[in-house]
Amino acid sequence: MIAKITRGERVGDIAAYLHGPGKANEHHYIQDKRRHIGGMVIASNIGAEGATDPAEWAADLRLARQQRPEITKPIWQASLRAAPGDRVMGDREWADIASRFMEEMGVGDHPWVAVRHGKDHVHVVVSRVSDTGEVWHGRNDRRTAQKVCTGIEQRHGLEQAPRRKAQPKKAVTVQRQQWREAEHEARTITPEQRRRRRAVQQLTRQEWDALDPEVQQVLRTTQPHRVPGATVPKTPSPTSTRPRTPVTRPRTTQRQRGREAGPER
Repeated sequence: MIAKITRGERVGDIAAYLHGPGKANEHHYIQDKRRHIGGMVIASNIGAEGATDPAEWAADLRLARQQRPEITKPIWQASLRAAPGDRVMGDREWADIASRFMEEMGVGDHPWVAVRHGKDHVHVVVSRVSDTGEVWHGRNDRRTAQKVCTGIEQRHGLEQAPRRKAQPKKAVTVQRQQWREAEHEARTITPEQRRRRRAVQQLTRQEWDALDPEVQQVLRTTQPHRVPGATVPKTPSPTSTRPRTPVTRPRTTQRQRGREAGPER
């Protein structure tokens, strides 16, 4: 399961998108065994379950924001998407996943809803400002969301999605030394080495045949050196000598020299 996190200012815009038809009418929900365009709230802590109109819950989050109007981007939204190999889960299981996710993220007491408009994912929307004016800052929210998703995968028997590995922080002195070395290397590199580094690797015949014909045409125009069998032009060395063209100066007559010199005194 993968969590994609965003923050926003206007809850009405987010709600309208979640309950709207989507870019290609792909948003839908099942109610009374019938398919409907839009989205439906499958879980919440404000009593909005079953709502298909964004106005039924957006006002609650907007009211909570009024407790701290100085807070920027008070709306926190995360899409929880199942892995391609996972089974299709029903509304009850997705509702349980959304509820556990919000609790373990530490924001379960803030006004939130979970909207479903597809078979493989659900959106959770929460106000970072609670009804009592407390603010959830969401520090390290992406790292925490990855950890929570791992626990949900184990609890529900889902496939483990790939996670981004957090890079360890380096000391300032180490970073400065690396910058100095990179700057020194950039100064001492020769033009020929720079050309080789920037040169894009040429495609093999097998890789070329696997490309779409339109992509092949674009590469022929924009990057012809990537076409199999193409010759990469060499950059001339800065020390190469070019033949000098002799400069021919017009001959000056004796009369012209007298005019340039001016009248005698």
